[in-house]
This record gives sequence, C-alpha cells and structure tokens, in this order.
Amino acid sequence: MDLLDQMETFVRVVETGSLSKASRVRSLSLAAVSRQLRALERDLGRPLIIRSTRRLRLSDAGQRWYENCVRILTDLEQARNEISTANNPQGALTVSAPVSFGQVYVMPRIHTLLAKHPGISVNVRLEDHLVDLVSEAVDVVVRGGFHLPDSPSLISRPLLRFRRYVVAAPSYLRNHGTPTDPAQLQQHGCLVQLGAFGPLNEWHFTRGSEIRAIKVNGRLRATSPAALLSATTSGDGIALLPEWLLAQEITGRKLKRILADWTTPQTSVWAVYRSESRAAARINAFVDVMAGK
Repeated sequence: MDLLDQMETFVRVVETGSLSKASRVRSLSLAAVSRQLRALERDLGRPLIIRSTRRLRLSDAGQRWYENCVRILTDLEQARNEISTANNPQGALTVSAPVSFGQVYVMPRIHTLLAKHPGISVNVRLEDHLVDLVSEAVDVVVRGGFHLPDSPSLISRPLLRFRRYVVAAPSYLRNHGTPTDPAQLQQHGCLVQLGAFGPLNEWHFTRGSEIRAIKVNGRLRATSPAALLSATTSGDGIALLPEWLLAQEITGRKLKRILADWTTPQTSVWAVYRSESRAAARINAFVDVMAGK
C-alpha cells in the first residue's frame, strides 16, 4: 500500500474529523479509509487516532505524524508544481466567494484569469456562509471582514482593502433631508446588512480625533450588499455600502455620498487556501489576478 496515499488519507481524516468525510473528499470507500488507517498504525507500531463514539482525537504520536505528513505533502506538491506547471498553470480550480463581492469583483477578474491561463478551468461558488476547505473540496475561499484563522495548515493572502460609504438616493434626501452628523442617522430609515452573527446595525465613524459608534434602525435588512444597493437606489433609505460596489451609482448620480468628511474602518479581503497548496500554480495565478498583479 502506497505510503504517500496513506499519509494523504490520514491528513484528511484529521482535518475533517471524520472517516466518512475523509472518504468523500478522497473519493474512497469508508472501508478503504479504515484499512489505510489501520495499516498505517500497524506499520508505525503506534496508535495515531483515539476513537470514541462521538469524535476522533489524535494521540501524541498522531499529532507528530500529522505535522510531518503536512510538511512532506506540501514539499511534494511544491516540487511537482515547480516541474510540471512552473510557467503554465493548469487544472480545475474551485473558488468560494461572497455573493455580492463575487459578482462585482471576482467574476470580472475571472475573465482575465481564463484569458491569461488557457490551461485553467474555474468552478465559482457564490455563497455567504462559512466554508470548510477540506470537507467541501474548495481550493480557495475569498472572504473579507473576518479574523484570520490561526492554523499552520492554512495560508491567507491579502487581495484588497476598502472602506464603506454612507449613501442615499437623491429622492430620499429630498423627502427626508440630508444628515450632516452621524448621530442624525438615528432619525432616518437605514438599510442594514445581516451578517453571519446578526444585523450589522452599529456603524463606526472617525473624523480626526472624534470616534462615533451609531446604532441605526430601519424597516429593511438583507444579507446581500447588492440587495441593499438596489433598495438604496430606489429611495428606500440610507445605507452603508462598500466602495467597490458604488462606483457606477455615484458617478451616474443615482446615489449621493453623505457624511463624506467622516471615515469608516478599513476592511481587508483575503484569499485563504491550504498550506500544501502554496506552490500550486493555478492557485497562485488566481490570487495574483485577484490582487491585480
């Protein structure tokens, strides 16, 4: 039985936390994954995974073996890519990106990626929920506004930084007036984004040494910034929206930026992928295009 194949299976078992999930990721039967794990433990003479009815837990030997497996598989992938695809990225790439950001920012750059690298094919998943790279067989996750995972098995590369602007339609401002101070937002109908952990209804502003945190309210909330953009241009309220979404609407005067002398916190967008894919030419090509390189 091939040792590298066993190592790959073992890593997938550890990172998915389940033999059945690892079998799906590896396209193997559950029995085959169990045989590989038993064979590996027999050859090493030590138990690697302690099984219980509820979960799997690494033994001390298993933890050391896992760290070595990740390092060896990463080196192998890097060596393979340096030889086979150094100047010609090839293969299928599965990318997960937020719905609005994916439509507005990622998809136009996918055109550039495909034109530049004919050997690459791309599966784009637009979704706002959190994604597990291993169990969902995703190569790269694009996300912004989150704490970077503290894991040696993952790599995070920055793509861009942006701010959000307070905007409203001219028709709304004619009917309701234009706020000149962040506190006045509390007197208006604000359009609020629904985040993974609830409504993002506290808006933060800075001007010089002044710092404001304003709780806003409104009758309409949505998970998608693009949906809030549509409602804002229709005159349904005031919204706090990312600058990458607003260029055409502000230039075309469909929306007006207000409270422009106040700034909002910067948000970073990252590409996150598995450490053993650090040398994968198709992933590096994708990240470089997304970062404008």
